[in-house]
Amino acid sequence: MAGTLLITGGTVGVTFAAETSPSAVVAYLPSVEITSNFAVVATPHPDTVGCNGYNVTGAGTSTGRPVTTATWAQKEVVCTATIPGKYDIKGTATMTQPNGDRLDISYALTAPLTSDTMVYPTGTFKITGGTGNYEFAAGSGKMNARVNLLDHDHVSSSLLGEIQYLG
Repeated sequence: MAGTLLITGGTVGVTFAAETSPSAVVAYLPSVEITSNFAVVATPHPDTVGCNGYNVTGAGTSTGRPVTTATWAQKEVVCTATIPGKYDIKGTATMTQPNGDRLDISYALTAPLTSDTMVYPTGTFKITGGTGNYEFAAGSGKMNARVNLLDHDHVSSSLLGEIQYLG
């Protein structure tokens, strides 16, 4: 099915019709689509009043685009006292490809405090730079994670968004 678009010319009474085909419809394709699987280690955060949470480090792997295969390394602070009824998670992560190119991000996630052992933090990430192909990278998007509080060896996250190369 072809649709028509009516374009009015500069002369009164003159019209031009342009047809658009279904192939002219553009689908959104994010330039950042990364899945990471990693293990974490949580230690008590020293501020038991203002944060009342954990320092968390993690290591694992990332796949997708623009990184096809990379190692994942993260550091984050998880607080339970900063947002009532929620985990407040702020962190940074580095994805390093086998050739040494590194993509750096920061992120901010939240999830409801619950008695359930499964936690699903959601929020945003921001590309903060990197090295090699990512030296002048910027961008942002949505981030989701899946955490089983009883199994720190199998945590996952996904990033979906955009990357721009400013250099």
